[in-house]
Amino acid sequence: MEQHYVGSNFVTSPAKMPGFDYWETNRLDQVGRFNDRVLFLTFDDWGNDESINKLLYVLKKHHVKATFFVLTENVDKNPNLLRAIAADGHEIASHSDSHVPLATSKKGAYHNLTAKETAAMRKDLAKSYQKLNKYFGNVQVGGKKALSLDFRPPTLEVSKKGLEAAFDVGFQYAVSGDVSTNDYEQTSFQKYLHDLKYESGKDDNDYKVTNGSVIVMHMLENAKYTAQVLDIMIPVWKKAGYSFARVDQYTTAYSRQRAKESN
Repeated sequence: MEQHYVGSNFVTSPAKMPGFDYWETNRLDQVGRFNDRVLFLTFDDWGNDESINKLLYVLKKHHVKATFFVLTENVDKNPNLLRAIAADGHEIASHSDSHVPLATSKKGAYHNLTAKETAAMRKDLAKSYQKLNKYFGNVQVGGKKALSLDFRPPTLEVSKKGLEAAFDVGFQYAVSGDVSTNDYEQTSFQKYLHDLKYESGKDDNDYKVTNGSVIVMHMLENAKYTAQVLDIMIPVWKKAGYSFARVDQYTTAYSRQRAKESN
């Protein structure tokens, strides 16, 4: 886990990572970034033709590759959208089938998964990957497979049993991130743009885009400003010296660096 979990800067304590003790949480990543002057645009969940094609248009316009963490519950209704994402050279990875969390939340507290919850989650994750593989598992662009074995935990919350099960099912990396935009809740285009350009206000999920940031966004219909904001911000970030990459282009190097640090 130490070498294959890209964490989050707001999921850092045993209270939010049930099953791990303080020593273990301190060994796990609590930042959620990679190295280098590179940004990682990531999109969660699922949407419709309009919301996803807007994102694809902006990414293609600026020659940027991104990572789509797909919630697969409804992809059967429009599998061509998956193939469109893949055909554009983006990474597609699992966000589970029905948003089953890796930790349960009850009355504001997080808990490790029970044996029954773990078994249900394993089935959900396997189902998710099987759907993705069914619809575009054979798609490659430039010699690079679109489908990866990366995984984004729903809600970004994790437990020890949940992470163990995700890796045991076959995923290679669990990737959260350091910039959680909550774009599906944004009611002001100007504030969203300001937060990405400078930094968000000081609250539990405050963030600042910086070297190696993994930016968590959504492809949902109600993330209505995301494509428009990115159309402005991608050139701004490029001018500042940032490049862009798929998450799977950096995970192997991440594992090596984590192993080196632990030794």
